[in-house]
Amino acid sequence: MPKYNNPRRTWKYSNDFKVNAVQLSFVVGVTIKTVAEKLDIHPFMLSRWRKEYRDGIIVADKRKKVAGQSKAKKILTKEQQLQRENKQLKEELYIPKKVATVSCRGASGRYRFIEKLRADLKVTRLLKFFDVSKSGYYDWRERQPSARAIEDAELKEKIQQIFTENKGRYGSPRIFKALLKAGYHISKRRVERLYRELGLIARVIRVTNRSAGLKRFLATGENLRPDGGVPKAKDKVWVADVTYLKVKGIWRYLSVIMDLYSRRIISWSLDKNRTMEVTKRTLNNAIKKRKPQGDLMLHTDRGVEYRGQDYQKALKRNGIVHSLSRAGKCTDNAHMESFFHSMKAEVIRGNVFTSDKELRGTLGSYINKYYNAVRMHSGISYCSPIEYEALVA
Repeated sequence: MPKYNNPRRTWKYSNDFKVNAVQLSFVVGVTIKTVAEKLDIHPFMLSRWRKEYRDGIIVADKRKKVAGQSKAKKILTKEQQLQRENKQLKEELYIPKKVATVSCRGASGRYRFIEKLRADLKVTRLLKFFDVSKSGYYDWRERQPSARAIEDAELKEKIQQIFTENKGRYGSPRIFKALLKAGYHISKRRVERLYRELGLIARVIRVTNRSAGLKRFLATGENLRPDGGVPKAKDKVWVADVTYLKVKGIWRYLSVIMDLYSRRIISWSLDKNRTMEVTKRTLNNAIKKRKPQGDLMLHTDRGVEYRGQDYQKALKRNGIVHSLSRAGKCTDNAHMESFFHSMKAEVIRGNVFTSDKELRGTLGSYINKYYNAVRMHSGISYCSPIEYEALVA
């Protein structure tokens, strides 16, 4: 440390003096200590001047002086304070909204809610809002999981397994029924809660309704099932319809016949053209498979593919009575509309088919191996169609 020859309580150095001292210290081979001793100043002071020179606080005559560091720091501090207050206000509005949607009964419920929100909000603010102690919260975090929590974890694995096996097509009601069939004694609300905690969403997509360019309905024919009732045995009422599917952006036509009693798809055909030949082929396949005996009714809409002479002759030849939906009332054939909705939501929408073979294979796998054999239906006591027919056989 240098020795002061004439120590003074205060000493003000001019801007030029400071600039010259700093510039001397920048000379190659000259140290700060050497310059400080020559100018009779403290090395720490010269080091501070060098920093102020770099920051633009000490400037040469031809350089423009910038704002002082302390002023800039005050401005920054003020902005940070405003940001902090803004964040605090957001948290005060955010917490009550979240609390209103979640039950926090008891200390454990409050701790679970704090644990859920700790990634977004300060723990200290949450503890204060819920009026719980810090030590109690961290003690709760260190506890071993309860028997119910362990059971919930096992149930979540089973729910995820059922959801995955059905390719995301099951919502909580069907998973609840599947668990009951598997021997689990569990409430529906508990399944809903665990399903929600897993973040699962079933493949349910709003299917847009098509509207025909021209509505040509024949005046003849009537609806023979105005109440929309379900028969008490199979092969008493069949329902049929045609829907549109795309392959490389080009329409394909799927003709389907369902047994209304068991919801089983007993026949289907896929074709490039929507003609009476497609629906007639579907009808002949259904008759060949089921060999219906006695009275049988077929309900369809008023499309020309069902009203053609050849189709009507095939119905009369097999003793099948034809029932027609009322004009503009698609709900008269609600069960077929429901099947198309489920099929498109679960296996069609979101997939792009590049060939007829690919689409046909997908439909065959879904209808024959999954829909008829595995998929549970709420309208038939959560059984599959094949299972339901076997139960009453």
